[in-house]
Amino acid sequence: MTEKRNVLLKVEKEIAFVTLNNPPVNTLSFQTMSDMNDVLAEIEKMDEVKVVLLKGSNGHFMAGAELKEFNEIDTKEKGTATSKIGHQLMDRIELFEKPVIALIEGACLGGGLELALACHIRLGAKNSIYGFPEVTLGLIPGAGGTQRFPKVVGLSTAKRYILTGERFSAEKAFELGVLDGVFENDELEKAGLELAQKIAGNGAIALKYAMQAINAGWFCSSKEGYRVESTLFGECFETEEKEKRIEAFLNKKKQ
Repeated sequence: MTEKRNVLLKVEKEIAFVTLNNPPVNTLSFQTMSDMNDVLAEIEKMDEVKVVLLKGSNGHFMAGAELKEFNEIDTKEKGTATSKIGHQLMDRIELFEKPVIALIEGACLGGGLELALACHIRLGAKNSIYGFPEVTLGLIPGAGGTQRFPKVVGLSTAKRYILTGERFSAEKAFELGVLDGVFENDELEKAGLELAQKIAGNGAIALKYAMQAINAGWFCSSKEGYRVESTLFGECFETEEKEKRIEAFLNKKKQ
């Protein structure tokens, strides 16, 4: 296990387990963001890793930003720079070529919800709670929340929750599309691991190309998405992975 100050990394076979570890509630401090970037850089170099499972420690995913650090920011220039640091990390996760699955329990607020929204798949425990409380502190979401949240839940719903600072339950998060599944607290990790193993059972190159093609259509244009899809579809036909997997499927079908 590789241990950073605020982030833990453990790799088992084809799955990387990343744990936020900034007690008591895993706030999104500058150190946490730096450590997270370091861990992502490590995972990028691990060809054997196909899926990332991201969770929090101490019964919480992440309860927002580190307010002690925010209290020391006294100029708009410093505030803007802080926002850009958050954007860089969230963009890196969102565009990561290995699927990142967030396992959420307890608090998922402010920067924690921004982090979760940057992940590719989100599973929540029944005790998890969500929201953007920034306006109650005289702030706004600054790590991509005002941009990603409306794309997930719709414009008017996003405005309601961001402008009121209201919190919402795991069941409501599932209803809104923030979560892809809700589980009993003690079943969350099992559900996440099963999903990760199912994904990891597929070809590494195919997973990478699928992520690239999806992102091309989502972040660029439909025309660009189709172009990238066609190109990468063609690339698949020159891989040993495709040859072996199709041959194995056809041989199994003959039996």
